Amino acid sequence: MSAAKKNSTKKRRRVFIGLAISLGFLGALVFSEIALRVYVASRGWTPNCYVTHLALLVPDSNAGYSLRKNTRLKSSGFDIRINSLGLRGPEITEDKRDHVTRIAVLGGSSVFGYLVPEGEDSCRVMEEILRERGVHAEVINAGVNGYSMTQCRHRYEQVVAPLRPDIVILYLGWNDTLYLIQDAGQSSLNAPSAPSLTKRVFSKSTLYGLLRYRLFPEGNPVFAAPESTNSRMSKSGKRQFRDDFNALVKTVEESGAVPVVSTQVMATSEHCEGLDWHLGSTPKQIAANQVIGRWIVNTEREIAADKQLLLIDCSKNISCNNDTLGDPIHLTKEGHRRVAELWVQGLMPLLRSSSIDDADGVAL
Repeated sequence: MSAAKKNSTKKRRRVFIGLAISLGFLGALVFSEIALRVYVASRGWTPNCYVTHLALLVPDSNAGYSLRKNTRLKSSGFDIRINSLGLRGPEITEDKRDHVTRIAVLGGSSVFGYLVPEGEDSCRVMEEILRERGVHAEVINAGVNGYSMTQCRHRYEQVVAPLRPDIVILYLGWNDTLYLIQDAGQSSLNAPSAPSLTKRVFSKSTLYGLLRYRLFPEGNPVFAAPESTNSRMSKSGKRQFRDDFNALVKTVEESGAVPVVSTQVMATSEHCEGLDWHLGSTPKQIAANQVIGRWIVNTEREIAADKQLLLIDCSKNISCNNDTLGDPIHLTKEGHRRVAELWVQGLMPLLRSSSIDDADGVAL
């Protein structure tokens, strides 16, 4: 056999071996994907169980990102349902029934219910308590993980206002921490974006989710402001915080709803126990973030007083410890229940001042 034929034969053999290896590798991936989906199904989980936030988020032209409509996410640590309007919780019609009070709650992951399963976030618990008291209420969970006040305003205008809420609770502030230590305008101009299209496509694979987010994660979420020379609040940042809060209040009022200010339960409060370590890796960073958190709460109290808005002071009246918080800001099941109870207690005078019909409940 000539040298040319021998080289040609070797080349074809290498190509064949390469194709065989590639097909074998592809087959192994497909088999692993199918086997893993069978496994997660046997546990009662959804195929997107490992990708969590990737399964929930889609791009939004104004807010940067929003919640994916008609989404179910269930795993060992999550049980979340997003309805057809992109809101966590059961379906809700745009047309409000007569004699029903609609209450919307705006905020970030603390409202969304990052650490609790379906039906145990503060909104669902509050709705349950109100109905037990004879108040015909629908509570809208409008929280989105990571949302700043400006993003909440966009979400309110696009999704919540068309549902004609009667009362809107503002349980927010912590997610604007980074903007407090930056120049003015950051919260309005630099809305975070949704995960890239590539990541969202790959997130359809259960195997990818397992490898990328469970076996080889990038690291734990960071909830404290970064330790740096800029970790102090700036005058422009404080001004921007107030401007953003006032803009949100104005948007709610112009829609015909009554805004209610609710301070957050956070690990920065004066009566917090055992959660300081969540706020930073050094005593200096912990102290700096405590100052920021307390400024946020006090500023919200001042705004509520200046605008004569109803204030529900969760930060003052709910102890923050391992029973109520799982980290610096996210409520546990017990924390969500206590917040819901305090919301109901705070809203009852407002509800009683409305027209009450014993047969039909309360209507604003």
